[in-house]
Amino acid sequence: MNLQERLLAVFSGRQPDVMPWFADLTYWYRAKLYRNELPSKYLGEHGQIRLYRELGCGSHEELYNLPGEVTYYDVKRFSSAEPHRDGTIIYEEGFSTPVGRIVGIKKFVPQSASSAHIKYPVQTREDLKVLQYVYKNQEFKPDFSLQHDRLKNWKEIGFVSSLPPRTPFQRLIVVWAGVVNTFKLMMREPEELEETIQVMSEADDPIYEAICESPAPRVYFGENITSDVISPSIFRKYHAPYYKKRVEQLHAAKKVIYVHIDGTLRGVLPLMEETGVDCAQSVTPAPVGDIPVEKLREFAGPNIVLWGGLPGVYFSTLYPKHLLRRMTLNVLEHHLEGHKFIMGVADQVPPDGDISRVKMVTELVEKHGRYD
Repeated sequence: MNLQERLLAVFSGRQPDVMPWFADLTYWYRAKLYRNELPSKYLGEHGQIRLYRELGCGSHEELYNLPGEVTYYDVKRFSSAEPHRDGTIIYEEGFSTPVGRIVGIKKFVPQSASSAHIKYPVQTREDLKVLQYVYKNQEFKPDFSLQHDRLKNWKEIGFVSSLPPRTPFQRLIVVWAGVVNTFKLMMREPEELEETIQVMSEADDPIYEAICESPAPRVYFGENITSDVISPSIFRKYHAPYYKKRVEQLHAAKKVIYVHIDGTLRGVLPLMEETGVDCAQSVTPAPVGDIPVEKLREFAGPNIVLWGGLPGVYFSTLYPKHLLRRMTLNVLEHHLEGHKFIMGVADQVPPDGDISRVKMVTELVEKHGRYD
């Protein structure tokens, strides 16, 4: 079997010849590109394909997309970038509407080749009103051309997926308001928050209709859930009903659904299977996460596919290689039975990652991850 066939076997309930091994190299790749440290043979899409083929792992993070374009009526979107001498860049992005204006600010830090929010766009009741206006005046135009190209170009090694927006509550947490502001609004403006979530959900409907018609057989809920933030009660109230609604819709269209849960797991992982999603992706075991490798299946339940197992930090040169080797063998020891586990980096190979360690995992999986 090739890498893609192994993955598809797991999702269809069949036994592959070897446990699938799919890595997320996007952060490492972008950082190397930013620092001009990427070998020329790995540049461009064909270079990326060569990289994954040489390393012997499958690709997924490069291959998801929103299959279309979002546009707005009576809404002005604006952005700016302010570079500084130390290499940091301050990005400002926002929306101007007849009912008000919201602005968010991010900071890019060259040392980590990453950005973080320093001001979220939504903090008050008035900001929620503006956000509602933005979503009420949103239009989605489907475009499947990129998915068709990727399905062709990444055949045998790629897992092409549609990427809808995060579920409404999780979008508030990650994109619009942040953790602190979202919980303040829950306490101080509960009715306005609920109205905003409803408006966002309705705005998602045309996107999911397009995804049901898209050529990509998979759908990636890129949630970034951690139980440190999303308690069981919050998950049951805001996430689970939305998942069940979309699962029914997407399964009717023969789509496979996987959810990105890359933080602490104990609170939420046991609740994921009952929503009907097919896979919990990027599960991070202890000592980086909060569930030991051998206990992951016990917490998750018997049916849901698990994807992850290898903490991204173990690919960093700050940690000895033997930790990654031991973790890989632990995953294989405890999760070959039942063939419902996909080996993956949880979450990403970091910018200082030793890329030869990816090849090491490939060799260990090929040798010790066989089902026959």
